Amino acid sequence: MTRLTPRCLDLLKLLRTARWLSTSQVQRRFFPLATADAVRKRLRKLTVSGYLIQIRRDRMSEALFAVGPQGKRTLEAMTAEHLTLERKPPAQMAHSTAINDLRISAELAGGLQYFYSAWELPSIGWKQPLIPDGVAAFNGKTFAIEYDSGAEGVRFFVRSKMIHYEHGLAGFPITAVLVVVDRLPRLLSLAKAIGDRRVKVLFTTLDLVHRHDFLAPIWFSEPHGWGAGPLGNVSCQSVAATGDFPAPKSPAISDLGPLQPSLLRQRGAEHGKACD
Repeated sequence: MTRLTPRCLDLLKLLRTARWLSTSQVQRRFFPLATADAVRKRLRKLTVSGYLIQIRRDRMSEALFAVGPQGKRTLEAMTAEHLTLERKPPAQMAHSTAINDLRISAELAGGLQYFYSAWELPSIGWKQPLIPDGVAAFNGKTFAIEYDSGAEGVRFFVRSKMIHYEHGLAGFPITAVLVVVDRLPRLLSLAKAIGDRRVKVLFTTLDLVHRHDFLAPIWFSEPHGWGAGPLGNVSCQSVAATGDFPAPKSPAISDLGPLQPSLLRQRGAEHGKACD
């Protein structure tokens, strides 16, 4: 029987809310100092033991992992809550993957109080007319998160989403809307179309979020340009869109207790090493 370390339990907890994670996402979140081979070896052991299930759509795609039957029993014993196993990845897997990329970046940024993805919000009583791709809170400030891959037109994004943010979400005040896109031209088009509004809107690319701290000054705003951060303009420098930003700070995760199941503890010298 495979021995579960605290970090392996944390992986199961994250998968409970994230539903599906790729090999690289698991490595980035839990084993940043381990080799890809070491991560794949550990995931293979957990899969053979039934803690995880693995799906690979084709030989060129990354493997995707979800909670397996043994993992389900382990989580239910820990929480006394029923868990429904995932059978297959969602149709919009690329969009879900991007949202989980943002979840992981938020968890690693430090000061995170909670993160709920679009698929989690209905289960916690979300009654707003708009369902964001995610909502998160850092240091008492709440943010709505939107990931835009460019599948819809710029006008559609503005018409279907910004009208709700401008009117405000009843009983759920937000500090800013964080819009993450897949490429720079799309960012500039959206920023121009949305403009300077009553609600604060910040823009960045998924690549910048991957390479830098989620709270770093990697965000663009109208009319000020680059150099904004979700918690304030932490830098007055002129920040180039090439991604030449200050180095990210060391990861630190807030322990928020059972009400925020997506947030996981990371303690001691285990961080960055593959579990046995």
